[in-house]
Amino acid sequence: MKHEYLETSVWFKDKITDPYQIIAAFFDAADIAHHRKIIKNILQVACSDRCWEKQEPGQLLYEFSLLESVINAAWLLDQEKKKDPLIINPEDVFNPNLFVGWHGKLTKWDFLPRSLSYKEFANPYRVFKRFFRFQDITNWKEQLQLLMDYSLRSMNLLELEDIRPLSLYFQLTKLVEAAHLIDVREVNHVGGHVKNRISKRHL
Repeated sequence: MKHEYLETSVWFKDKITDPYQIIAAFFDAADIAHHRKIIKNILQVACSDRCWEKQEPGQLLYEFSLLESVINAAWLLDQEKKKDPLIINPEDVFNPNLFVGWHGKLTKWDFLPRSLSYKEFANPYRVFKRFFRFQDITNWKEQLQLLMDYSLRSMNLLELEDIRPLSLYFQLTKLVEAAHLIDVREVNHVGGHVKNRISKRHL
């Protein structure tokens, strides 16, 4: 699915007709395991004297545009004060229908949201609320710009006094995992194309 940055930018929110489809496009571009890995790699490189070498710079910019798009979608949904429509009890936590996505190459372990509490698993919209309590959307935009700049240069983000890389890592990872749960539970198509159902090997 083509990912148009203009249509997923919160500064052009009049063009965002469905934040859920922005989330769907995010996971159509790559699976949850990939997004977790990218966040980890970005923080590791930004907090070192090395430059990004894992992919060409253009691909890294694309990864940042994807990450910003899901932040924008989360912000819009948080403004609407959304809640999970399902009632999830503790005994339901390992029900694969609640967290296993449609990417066939991953296992249940890959899909499992490891950084969320039970309450966040039961209602992932809680994560969005806490994400924007941690810092507002303007500051998140600035943090993403810093991460990108320091990933592409031989500069160490740890030299800045007001940066908390570990907190950024957990906040971004939790956001992506919460968005993944919403995608699994509430989105059944990507741009009008029905998503594949869970394969039998996951059940």
